[in-house]
Amino acid sequence: MTLIFVGNILQATLSAVRFIYFYMSSSAERPTFHHVRVTIIDGAGCGEAINRRPQYPIDIGVNSISNASHVEPIQAPGLESIGLAHVPGLETLQTKTAGEVSVIGASGSLTPTFAGNGSPEGHQALMGHIVEMPYLLFDKTGFPPEIVQLVEQTVAIATGRQVEAVRYPGTDDVNGIKFINYPGIGDRHLAGKKENGPLVVPIYASSDSLIQIALHLDVVPQEMIEKIGKAVREEVDRQGFRIGRIIMRPFIGGPDPGSFTRDSEGRRDYGVDPDGPTLIDHLADADIPIYGIGKAATMLNYHGFNKDNVSKRKDDQERMKAIKAATKNHGIATVSFGFDNLVGTDELYGHTRLPIEYSKHIAMLDAWIIRIMAAMTDEDLWILTADHGNDPTQTKHYNHTNEMTPVLVYSPRIKHPVNLGVRDSFADVAKTVAENFGIADKIRNGVSFFRDLLD
Repeated sequence: MTLIFVGNILQATLSAVRFIYFYMSSSAERPTFHHVRVTIIDGAGCGEAINRRPQYPIDIGVNSISNASHVEPIQAPGLESIGLAHVPGLETLQTKTAGEVSVIGASGSLTPTFAGNGSPEGHQALMGHIVEMPYLLFDKTGFPPEIVQLVEQTVAIATGRQVEAVRYPGTDDVNGIKFINYPGIGDRHLAGKKENGPLVVPIYASSDSLIQIALHLDVVPQEMIEKIGKAVREEVDRQGFRIGRIIMRPFIGGPDPGSFTRDSEGRRDYGVDPDGPTLIDHLADADIPIYGIGKAATMLNYHGFNKDNVSKRKDDQERMKAIKAATKNHGIATVSFGFDNLVGTDELYGHTRLPIEYSKHIAMLDAWIIRIMAAMTDEDLWILTADHGNDPTQTKHYNHTNEMTPVLVYSPRIKHPVNLGVRDSFADVAKTVAENFGIADKIRNGVSFFRDLLD
């Protein structure tokens, strides 16, 4: 107990020293907002990105938030109070709020200009780096034989067992829950629990650039799952494949198809470093403490993060609790940046095309958003946005949808509604945060809207 107490004192002292150094440093200006958060509501798009229609003609008319609200009106008074209904693309948004809503906050939309339509590209763009060379995708054509062989050989070496990869018939474009519950996949893998035969390894892809490996925790323990993930990541890189992520997907349940569920807490993402520096790198260089909640840090392969300051949490409700706790604990003599991801609107209800649940999930987030806003002070700035779309009413495919994303900004320091309009780049978010911390010159993409917040 004494050691913990002393450790807390040392941590507080270190934070204070960093704060004093930050103020005195000639390379940084005193920040207007001591604590800035960027929170991504994953897959919460606000209308088709027309600039990319030639690449995504199948997504004409998509609009994740609005289309979901036409199936189930959204209850989101917190987001509405920042300007949700004024976001370009959400003009026909259906909500459960009666009457006019008084708006105090900033609202606009962001245009995707990066190659690809995945989470890593979206996260990197929001942090100021625009991906120009697309990552490899396998969702429409399936994994080529060399990728399947790579996985089989790497898992065999890691486990010491003969390995056989098993995939969804015809294509790798399939939702993960459907995949593990398809007859001959999850059940066959579980039947190989005994080590007297080959280890059947289910692998699949989806709309991002990734290889997903699903392993039952009764067959492969979590420690080995993580060992396999790291080994596959290393071999993919060694062989020169430009693949954004290796995702290990532990699952439980069974033995019958239909009874398997994913163990989200045990999920592990193994990414690649961004091709260039991001806002995170520059904040780290300026000695600004950086924190992450959810999977956001993994989208940058933790580049610039201290992993001890990243907390994944088991679900979005726990993540929102963590954001609220962090907000309440902000000290006036500290500075910080937070980068978060809330994944339910993407993983749970976007890919599975469940618009009613999608809207209800936003309502759950909104209840927490109201509490967090109430805990904020003039020293805090909160930017809520998304990395891509995932329209739960799009039935032509089950991948991410080509969309603009909303940007909503709140601080008690903002005293009136601010129209941010249609922004030309996701990188405007990074430029804005960088300007607050006096390092705007480090971000080469985007246009800051920082001054708009203070007018």
